Amino acid sequence: MNFLAHLDLADFCQSHLAGNLLADFVRGDPYKQHTKAAADGIKLHRFVDGYIDAMPQVKQCQRLFRPETRRVSGIALDLTWDHFLAKHWLRYHSHSLLEFVTQAQQDVERYQYNLPESYQQMSARMWQQQWLIQYQEAATIETALIRMAIRRPKLHQLANTPTDIFTHYQQLETTFHAIYPQIQQAALGYRQQQNTAS
Repeated sequence: MNFLAHLDLADFCQSHLAGNLLADFVRGDPYKQHTKAAADGIKLHRFVDGYIDAMPQVKQCQRLFRPETRRVSGIALDLTWDHFLAKHWLRYHSHSLLEFVTQAQQDVERYQYNLPESYQQMSARMWQQQWLIQYQEAATIETALIRMAIRRPKLHQLANTPTDIFTHYQQLETTFHAIYPQIQQAALGYRQQQNTAS
């Protein structure tokens, strides 16, 4: 899952939104670097990433990619899942995607403690350019993958993954609806364990 899904899962679990968004920019023990609430959010994000990577349905989806793009299929799928979540937002929510993103931005921007510069740059672009709203359009995912490939030459094959995604679009969409409720419940269970341990 990418930015939108991690924010949505954080909201679903009543976890710290900024912590969940920060997680990819934090190395090591988050409790030594952030408030407990934010660190709990970082740990939730890490749990979700690990849970998804281990799901048989996700491994099956990775096998849909061609051999040359399979190495980066996990990254491509993360963006694809965000696309399906944005596209079908009202299937999972009673309020609009715009309302959620507006509130999420307000919540995230309240946390200003020990923010890496790379995170600040990404976050500023994400809100200003309305990435999360644009995720509703499949063309946005293709553009994002190509841009990532340009910025990170080692991941140049990301530019070729839209072919795999659109070839298997219906199967991936069906898989998303099958796995997302499972991920929600797994995240909620992990969050409850965090609360119990507090």
